[in-house]
Amino acid sequence: MREPSQAPHHTPPQSGAGASASNAGVPDAAAAAAQAAADGDITPRRLYLVYTKVTLLGFGGTFFWIRRELVDELKWLTEAEFAELFALGQLIPGGANLFNMSLLVGHRFAGWRGALAAGAGFVSVPFFVMVGAALLYLAFGSQPLVNKALAGMTSVVVGMMIVNAWKVARANPRRLQPWLLTVLAFAAIGLARWPLVSVMVVLAPLATGLAWRELAARGAAAPQRAGTGER
Repeated sequence: MREPSQAPHHTPPQSGAGASASNAGVPDAAAAAAQAAADGDITPRRLYLVYTKVTLLGFGGTFFWIRRELVDELKWLTEAEFAELFALGQLIPGGANLFNMSLLVGHRFAGWRGALAAGAGFVSVPFFVMVGAALLYLAFGSQPLVNKALAGMTSVVVGMMIVNAWKVARANPRRLQPWLLTVLAFAAIGLARWPLVSVMVVLAPLATGLAWRELAARGAAAPQRAGTGER
C-alpha cells in the first residue's frame, strides 16, 4: 500500500536584521546589556571593579582597554554606543573625557550610584599607582635603560591607538555625510592644527542639523511605508 507523500518541510526565510544577525552569529550587545541591567548583573560594585581593572591595566592609555572591556569582553555596549558615549564625554566640559564617559556609562546601567561607582573606580586606586609611577620616574627617569624602554613602549602605544581608531571608525554609518564630517574634522584638527573649540563650533551644529534632517525624513517616510505594507 502506497504511503501518502509528505510535503517537504519548509523553513520560512529570515529577512532584514534578523537574517543578518542569524548569519553573523553575534549576540546583540545592546539587548544583552539591557537584560543584564534588568537582572541586576550590572551593579555599582561591578562597575567600580570593572573601571578599577581597566585603569590599572591601562598601559598605553585607558581608552584602548575601556573599549576592549566594555565592547569586546563584557559586551555591555555596541561599537556605535561606545562611540556615541565617548563623543558625548568629549563634549562635556572638562579635560578628562574618559572620566566623563565613565559617569555616563555608570548612570546608564545603575543610575546615580553607578555613576559614582564608575567614577570612583576610574580615579581611586589608579591615583595612587600613578603617584608611585611618577615618583619612580623622577628617581630613575634619567637612566639610559629607562629611556630606551619608554621609547620602545611608544611604538606599542601608537599601534594600540591605530587599532582602537580603526575599530571605533567601523561604528560610523556607511554613508557619505558622516564620513565627510570625519574627514573634515581630521583635516582641520590633525593637519591644519586649528583650535578644537573652533572646529567643534562649526562642525557640531552642522552634524546636528544633518542628523535632524535625516530623522525628519525617516519620520515622514514611515507612514507611507506603513500604508503600502512595506517593512
